[in-house]
Amino acid sequence: MTVLRRLVRARGSAPGAWLDGTEATDAGRSWARAGFAASVILVLVATGLVTAAVAAAGGAPNPLTQLLYVPILYVAVRHGRLGALVMAVVAGLAVGPWMPSSNAPSGHQGFRDWGLRLLVFVLVGFVTAWLASQISRPFAVIARDAWLGQALRAAVRQRRIRVHYQPFIDLTDGRVLGVEALCRWKSLRGRPMAPDVFIPAAEHTGAIAAVSRAVFRQSAAQFGEWATQHGAGLTMSINVSAVELCKPAFLVDLTRLAAGAAESGYRLCIEVTETAIIARTDEALLVLSAAREMGVLVALDDFGTGESSLAYLGGFPIDIVKIDLSFVAAVDVDETAHAIVSAIVSMASSLGAATIAEGVERPGQLRALRDLGCDIGQGYYLGRPAAAAGVDWTRRTLA
Repeated sequence: MTVLRRLVRARGSAPGAWLDGTEATDAGRSWARAGFAASVILVLVATGLVTAAVAAAGGAPNPLTQLLYVPILYVAVRHGRLGALVMAVVAGLAVGPWMPSSNAPSGHQGFRDWGLRLLVFVLVGFVTAWLASQISRPFAVIARDAWLGQALRAAVRQRRIRVHYQPFIDLTDGRVLGVEALCRWKSLRGRPMAPDVFIPAAEHTGAIAAVSRAVFRQSAAQFGEWATQHGAGLTMSINVSAVELCKPAFLVDLTRLAAGAAESGYRLCIEVTETAIIARTDEALLVLSAAREMGVLVALDDFGTGESSLAYLGGFPIDIVKIDLSFVAAVDVDETAHAIVSAIVSMASSLGAATIAEGVERPGQLRALRDLGCDIGQGYYLGRPAAAAGVDWTRRTLA
């Protein structure tokens, strides 16, 4: 019996994640613009204050001049060699020949002394920019992630992490088979934070473990209620971070979740990306095999966008293949996308795996996917993410 038959017969399954990239783009751009503006203001204020302090202390040959290295280093790290050059010249001009000098007979420093200082500014800026370029992530991003990590831990303690749910639909009869759990977080000012910003930050800082447990806890409690209201067999789908997948603590949490799902009468599905599998292949295989033994479904998310996808389908216990929205977006208007989706559906079916199409946003896509034999659909056209009270459980009318 294929996974799809088990899911439909039991009334449900299909996986999910907590990342919803469609809603995150504008917030990400706003964050970038705000960061750049803050950077410019910080540099201008720092340079002005240091220049004023040097002038008040008697002129350029003054230890306070060394404080100008602070904005130079900051710009070099954040904006690279060009930024370092510009800032070094600005700093040099700020304490240039016009600056008084109590040590010089003329009352002003000579061009030679000023030129040497300017050269040192430039060299320090260039060396700093080169060193920063050797780091895999920009220093500004590291600093931002550190702040987000602390804020996320505080949000978990204060129970400000929320879960929204997006339904996935059986494309044969329009029934809701289950929902995908999506993590949501608002800042203390009430502004939504983009998941494609705060989830990577949580992974880099280790806060992902606390965030994951918060999502697991809320989702499990909610599904216990839904199983009572809507009957057994619904599927709760949760995305698993590549950072957490192979940690012993995750397997402990998964065991508890699986036991709670079996007791409440719903199915549990974990979504993993190819990145998670690539990172630690042997350990990932052991974890996913253990999950299968617990009765947990395993879904391969964003299929086709990673590396060696065919090898994973054959070597890992994959129950469900999620077709990436980049292919689904043009499935009804582009022959190449249509052919790719057709190939994925055929391949998954031959391996006994169900297929879920992500990003279904218009009727044409839905018709094309049904014609190709895709099992399950998910996207704004079939149901938007919503808080638990706003999830639409009614059967869809499929064109």
